[in-house]
Amino acid sequence: MSSIHEFPPARIAVLTPSLATSLRERANTVLSYIVRTNSLSRFFDESEILSDFRGAIKLNGQTDILQTFHDSVHLSVYENYRPFVSRLFEEPCKLSSIENLMSPGFPGFIAHSAGTSSGSSNPVSESGGKNCIVYSLGYRQVVEGVNEEGDVNLKMPVCLMSTGTIRMHTDMHVDKDPFLQGIRVPDHSSPLAASFISNYKSFLFIHVLFSLYEPQVELINTMFSTIFRDFCRTVDENWDTFTNCIETGTIPDLVGVEHLRENLLKFLPPNPARAAELCKIGRDAQSHGWFTKIWPGLRVVVAISSGPFQTVVPEIRHYIGPDVQLQTLGINCSEAFLALAYDHRDPSLYKVVGSDDIVEFLPTDAPEEARYVAQTWNVEVGGKYEVVLTTRDGLWRYRLGDVVEVVGFDPRDGQPIIHYVERRGVYIRLANEIVSGQELLDALNSVSDSFGVISEFCVSPDFRESIPRYCFFVEPLGENGKSLSIILSYIVDACNPAQTLHVPPCRKTSTPGKLAVPVVRVLRQGTFGEYRDWKALTSGTASVQTKVPTVVWDETLRDWLAARVVQEF
Repeated sequence: MSSIHEFPPARIAVLTPSLATSLRERANTVLSYIVRTNSLSRFFDESEILSDFRGAIKLNGQTDILQTFHDSVHLSVYENYRPFVSRLFEEPCKLSSIENLMSPGFPGFIAHSAGTSSGSSNPVSESGGKNCIVYSLGYRQVVEGVNEEGDVNLKMPVCLMSTGTIRMHTDMHVDKDPFLQGIRVPDHSSPLAASFISNYKSFLFIHVLFSLYEPQVELINTMFSTIFRDFCRTVDENWDTFTNCIETGTIPDLVGVEHLRENLLKFLPPNPARAAELCKIGRDAQSHGWFTKIWPGLRVVVAISSGPFQTVVPEIRHYIGPDVQLQTLGINCSEAFLALAYDHRDPSLYKVVGSDDIVEFLPTDAPEEARYVAQTWNVEVGGKYEVVLTTRDGLWRYRLGDVVEVVGFDPRDGQPIIHYVERRGVYIRLANEIVSGQELLDALNSVSDSFGVISEFCVSPDFRESIPRYCFFVEPLGENGKSLSIILSYIVDACNPAQTLHVPPCRKTSTPGKLAVPVVRVLRQGTFGEYRDWKALTSGTASVQTKVPTVVWDETLRDWLAARVVQEF
């Protein structure tokens, strides 16, 4: 990842022979290690999807391991791993049943999915300023592994990949939580207790409170741009409360905070001077770059702002102004750390890591079979691929479901430079017409880019009338000098399948009268922030990484959104 003061070399369109050879040699080294190590696991010994591979290795050894791997390892999906993962949740969870399950030893934590997330480490201020790092240390549950006598010898939190990675790399064992909740990491604005708050609104409130308390904040990291947008609105909507809390050293009654109150308050002594500074600055959300008045040294905001997260960038820019860098860390999921941000000037560019795992690419226009999988050294610029992973943690040619587009290669080591495109299989089928979530997003973004009107949105089928139609649930930014109704009429036109929606002709099979003109349903301000809170509460997912799905089929969620509609076009 390039720093704020440096830029990466221009990407190249074609690999040199030496770079291609280097990539192949690296893949061979990594794969040899994975096979040698994970061949000791139960999954390797027992899984049907590796039976051909086991036979080929027994026959040929590790001679030309890459070719043997390519020819004999089938693509896998979660269902192939479910019987093995389920052993972790048996009651009791016996150590003898889970040792060497997917890889040698025992898991340090059990990752549950939250989709695209940030990298495994957090950037910090390089000049001694404070860092507001908004992350979760919470977990859904703790799985206890017992020995033959029934004694607990192992505790594994079920948590986000980012949470587990932070805990593992910093030795934050769950037994240490009472101690951790009473400390603050040097140069961080918030004490660690803030990261144990499960309620989304309370979680944001506390992080904002401690960031406002500290005038020397230089970096704010919220992982996703949508979370930072909620962070910004929290500052605006609770400004007077925050200044009072800072002046008096108090915290209001908040959901899910009471058990942490004492640990939070010891880092919040009364600070009338800072409160007076903030009162002098005033609540000025209408002023462009308001946050640079609150924190004059603010230089960087770290938040993924590409793909479905790009719609909130105009609102974020309004708060932070043009000079604060908006950076991203990378693409990390519950299965592996896939890619690093390549160039902070373009948050949509990522570089495949490829150091610990084998990253392969299944062309989206090819049959979904292992023999069509491409490697880092033979992917093509402009090609769209589903990512396939083989990891040190025990996945074998696992279909990640994320689609990326290769846009070049790093001239230093040849690794592919990619754009994230979409989740594979996210689509709406109405009246025999199949439209992907990305195509619907592109249609709406074409209007949002022109008028800057849409903050967040999702798409669902609408069956309220006799003829089905697409329904866009949108949360607007504001009128921006134009009538909202006029702007939304452009959206309806842009998203009308019979007019300008860019869908491949082979997939547009509906006939006139079978699909009605799309409807746009305007949600009240703050709805998607409320969704993140509601989803975290009902699903046990960490609120900091709860994301709004692009396409919504779930009837409960559609009803939940419908109850917050204030206008319809």
